[in-house]
Amino acid sequence: MPRERTATVVRASFDDATTVGSMAIGSMVTQLRLKGFTVDDLYGDRATKENMFRSIEALDPVLVIGLGHGNEEIFTGQNKQVILKTCEYPENIVKNRIIYLVSCLAGASLGPDTVSKGATTFIGYKEEFIWIQERYTNPLQDRIGKAFFEPVQEIITRLANGETTGSAFRASIDKWNYWINYWARQSDPAAAAIVSLLIHDRDAQVLYGSTTAVATTQPAQSPAPTPIPIHIALTEVAATLAPVIIPVAGIGIAAVGGAKP
Repeated sequence: MPRERTATVVRASFDDATTVGSMAIGSMVTQLRLKGFTVDDLYGDRATKENMFRSIEALDPVLVIGLGHGNEEIFTGQNKQVILKTCEYPENIVKNRIIYLVSCLAGASLGPDTVSKGATTFIGYKEEFIWIQERYTNPLQDRIGKAFFEPVQEIITRLANGETTGSAFRASIDKWNYWINYWARQSDPAAAAIVSLLIHDRDAQVLYGSTTAVATTQPAQSPAPTPIPIHIALTEVAATLAPVIIPVAGIGIAAVGGAKP
């Protein structure tokens, strides 16, 4: 069985989306280590298929976290190197592990495939994961970006605290709803677009497999949240943000302002 309090993390960093997104996941790596986890952080050029497979075989981690581009059937690492593809990876890479991929569309087909091959739980996104932020910085330090990455952080925080995958998932949905409510009350010109994308990402978040799996000790369950029934077409959002969107394949980032330092 995989080792508790052990994680392999893959963080691609080679374009706007992965560079900025990896900053947020890097903060979560620090958090895991502070909670006593042994973490193999495969960042940047180390975010390859070979390194990920070697890390999993050596550490036998209970938790595997990835940030990179993807589609319905693949998850990629540095420079879009394919790391996981539906039906084309060894079962031992996912078997008895909690898998969390921050990657567009991977929850549509790859996610269920990992569970069919023995993954305990898969959490990811069945549609594109898109966010907005003002500055070219860690999204958790951006007044807009944090609304999109605090729900991601919530999953990792709860798992690090020993809560179940189901509890972590529900806490993340609660965090999405918190920020949806917050931005729905703001007069900011970008508020409507922010709310639309928050709802989109929240509704794209999926869990397959066990809701009772843990990365460490058994926690108490959290009450299930009530989704907010707001639906705005993404085509309307795209029209609103068209002048400022940075289009990328897979995991996406729509930058409202700011520039690279």
